[in-house]
Amino acid sequence: MTRDRNQHSNSYDVIILGAGAAGLMCAGVAGQRGHQVLLLEQARDPGEKIRISGGGRCNFTNLHTSPANFLSDNPRFCNSALSGYTQRDFIALVEKYGIAWHEKTRGQLFCDGSSRQIIDMLLEECRAANAQWRRGTRISAVSKD
Repeated sequence: MTRDRNQHSNSYDVIILGAGAAGLMCAGVAGQRGHQVLLLEQARDPGEKIRISGGGRCNFTNLHTSPANFLSDNPRFCNSALSGYTQRDFIALVEKYGIAWHEKTRGQLFCDGSSRQIIDMLLEECRAANAQWRRGTRISAVSKD
């Protein structure tokens, strides 16, 4: 990822804690929507759970994802979230990067190659969005001024 637009600024529109799948995806999308983004990660490398998922091939989505597959105190949230960004949208992103994939049982989609391809794709989306990155950052508290 690159430095933020103002090298000396400590002001961000969005600060994301954790560079796992959700954090990387959020950083890329927020930055592409014009927000100044800071992504904080305690570990040295991003996406460690992505890397080990699916035996190293990354089960990146499921064709049959629907609100009925989720338990929530607010069932409307799943309807809203899944209508705003579908599994088809993520498949389109994977295909944009030329990542070959295959379907296993019950609609599970896996990379033909390595899960590293998904990590690299998400990192590139963050780079393209000018998200700033800080590794080795331990979060002890969160507050809003």
